[in-house]
Amino acid sequence: MQASIQSVFEPDKLSDLARQSGFQQRESKLRPAEFVDMLMFSDQDHSQLSLQDCCNDLAQQHQKSLSKVGLHKRFNAGALAFLKSVLASQMALKLDNGNQNNWQPFSRVLIADSSKFTLPKNFIENYPSFGNFGVSSIMNIQYSFDLKHGNWENLELTKATQNDQGHSKKTLERIGKDELHIRDRGFITGEYLTKIVKEKAFFLNRPHPQVKLIQCSTGEALDWVKLYQKMQYSGCSLETMVTVGIGKNAIDCRLIALPVPKQVWEERIRKAQEKAKSQKSQLSDECKARYKFNIFLTNTTLEMLNAEAVVQLYRLRWQIELVFKIWKSLLSIHKVKAVKKERMECQLIAKFIWILINWKVFRCIDTAVRKDSPRYACSMWKFFKQTRRLGSTLRNVIKGNMNFKSWCRQFIFPIIKYMLIEPKKGKKAAFEIVDEIFNP
Repeated sequence: MQASIQSVFEPDKLSDLARQSGFQQRESKLRPAEFVDMLMFSDQDHSQLSLQDCCNDLAQQHQKSLSKVGLHKRFNAGALAFLKSVLASQMALKLDNGNQNNWQPFSRVLIADSSKFTLPKNFIENYPSFGNFGVSSIMNIQYSFDLKHGNWENLELTKATQNDQGHSKKTLERIGKDELHIRDRGFITGEYLTKIVKEKAFFLNRPHPQVKLIQCSTGEALDWVKLYQKMQYSGCSLETMVTVGIGKNAIDCRLIALPVPKQVWEERIRKAQEKAKSQKSQLSDECKARYKFNIFLTNTTLEMLNAEAVVQLYRLRWQIELVFKIWKSLLSIHKVKAVKKERMECQLIAKFIWILINWKVFRCIDTAVRKDSPRYACSMWKFFKQTRRLGSTLRNVIKGNMNFKSWCRQFIFPIIKYMLIEPKKGKKAAFEIVDEIFNP
């Protein structure tokens, strides 16, 4: 683990990346390694971080005297390109958690989603918002990671006006054979599903309410009103083959539908009607009937995943929601101040580098816990809650002043029992869902 962390932050390697990105064009008082170190381990709440704070950190940690004006000038397009290359290099170093034989037959299990947060008004030109949000500027983070191996696969800072389907089209070339892609319906397009099938990969998602689902056995659209009347008495689920899309994008896949409790349906209708009202439209009877079901689409076979496994596996999508919650609630990535655009973006990318390093530490610790005690796992939330306090101590590991194992013995092992997932009545943890599906 230590080699994985240190290899990206070797001063010579960082200098190479800095020259390639244009950040370092000649010898400078501020070295690239010092710039990265200062930004990564600065105050985690960047809304309170000043240039003087950064200059003080450079003086204390690296004995470098730099003026606020001098540092301000270093935040430019070259600096942003440099930090993005550092993040990309760290993402390229994949974890090997010894999990290769699990999760069969899938080579990777990828979850993608996006998260938005507001920015100060001065960023509106670069990060415009939608009129109905009632704010002036919004940033959108597109993120995906591999549940099987624990690796980050994609992280992009985009405009909120670029919708998820548009971003989905940009990622089609990244789809590989035997991968399972679990995505929210906002990302689903005909091109995306067709590409999955073409590459001999697999998808698991929920369809958009407006997508027509044609039952293969009858050639007619599913009648959700009649279907609900039939199922509410039997209490069973429906599994059938349907055709999704038209023309060259039409594909056949499995549909699994389960009726939801009345209170869930009523809440869905309430939200849908509010949205329809804001768009000056009305909900159709068919749309209202569809809201009575949880509907899943997948091109996996019954032998790969039965209906229950499909439903349980889709539940793992909430893991990415937990990631976003940690980023915002614990690590305050959404707290920025009205500064120079390049400075804001550099600080945000540096924070993600810090998060990724700690994410890798978390995955290593979780793997060790699971290996020694299969009935237990490390809580992502509890771990990152501790890293807010311990995160700066990793500075010594990155610099090579402390061995990673020694760091674990001093800072992690004494409190490891307090970072384990606590069982919740009626709810299964992610690792329990995985075990039930892939390691029964």
